[in-house]
Amino acid sequence: MLGRLRMDVDTAIKHYDTMVKNVFSDPKGRPGDGKFKATKLKATIKYIVKDVTGDSESPLLERNESVGCRTCVYQPLQCVFWF
Repeated sequence: MLGRLRMDVDTAIKHYDTMVKNVFSDPKGRPGDGKFKATKLKATIKYIVKDVTGDSESPLLERNESVGCRTCVYQPLQCVFWF
């Protein structure tokens, strides 16, 4: 969201919160068939893209990759020592 949709951090956090609530709050009924409904994920992503770009079908990949922001997120490893 930060890179492809060029959101600021606060907007991305707001939209991630929306996505978590919409997609993961209602788990699928059949065990072993995934944890969430793909249709809800797709609808939520389209909603977010439309909210940011004005067009739910806006392409997320640009032809000219040299333009724009490239984002990489790292999470540090946690070391746990057991004595």
